[in-house]
Amino acid sequence: MAYSFSELKREAEWRRCVKDEQYFLENYWHIAHPAKGRVLFELRDAQKFALKEWANERYSLTLKARQIGWSTLVAAHQFWLAYFHSDQNIIDLSRTERESVLLLKKTKYGQKHLPDWMAERGPRSLVEHQQRMAFDNGSQITSMPSASDPARGESASLIVVDEWAFLPNPEDAWASIEPVADIGGRIIGLSTANGSGNFYHQLWVGATAGTNKFAPMFFPWSATEDRGDAWYQDKRESMLPWQLAQEYPSSPEEAFIKSGNPVFDLDTLENMEKNLVEAGQMGYLREPSPKVIEFRKDAYSLA
Repeated sequence: MAYSFSELKREAEWRRCVKDEQYFLENYWHIAHPAKGRVLFELRDAQKFALKEWANERYSLTLKARQIGWSTLVAAHQFWLAYFHSDQNIIDLSRTERESVLLLKKTKYGQKHLPDWMAERGPRSLVEHQQRMAFDNGSQITSMPSASDPARGESASLIVVDEWAFLPNPEDAWASIEPVADIGGRIIGLSTANGSGNFYHQLWVGATAGTNKFAPMFFPWSATEDRGDAWYQDKRESMLPWQLAQEYPSSPEEAFIKSGNPVFDLDTLENMEKNLVEAGQMGYLREPSPKVIEFRKDAYSLA
């Protein structure tokens, strides 16, 4: 059977997309940009790095700033895995049913805008549900809230846990998915911080210390090339300190320590720490202006 030049070229493209996820995403995957509408997915350097880490690490834990394109990246990654590889069972866990629907909606958007030849060459869709996609190559993607305990008893190729720090049952979610991943599956955990001392924070501490199975990755507010100092200053002036640290942290320490709506004003506590005196000295503390703490040895200098 003879093939035309265009058919041979498309088959070569297909095979390249099977092997090269980044090539597929940047040349064939469309996303809905909030300002520009439908555009090709132009991967940022941080997203390229994450793809490589996901390919090399079975257990990946990401602490990130808000709105840096990670749900978009996950939506694309799971489609590539299911569409170009057979018998992949992918499970997404989100905080709520609404969020699980929105995550899979991003995956379906990209599939909808594949070129016709690729849609014809690829596996046929068997299930079209707002929380599930299935193909005739044996692969499927199921997206649902963590409270439904979907992973228990499943055999999964990949489990994505979105906004893990904010799940209503983070420990139960881990108890459900850990045995599934332990038999060969992968886990991608993603979240912004939600204060310190909670389950996600403990996972992060263990990952950075090398005492659990997770490989940690942190992506600050500046992980997108379109954000600069002026953008950050604008956010700083319009948000409470703990909100800024939670949504747009500059470091993991800032993310965990300052987030979660703390009882005490943490900027004031930091200033107090900077002005600590040596043990044994006696005197007075005064607050000459908001969030400024000073030490004085005698009461006469307090005026």
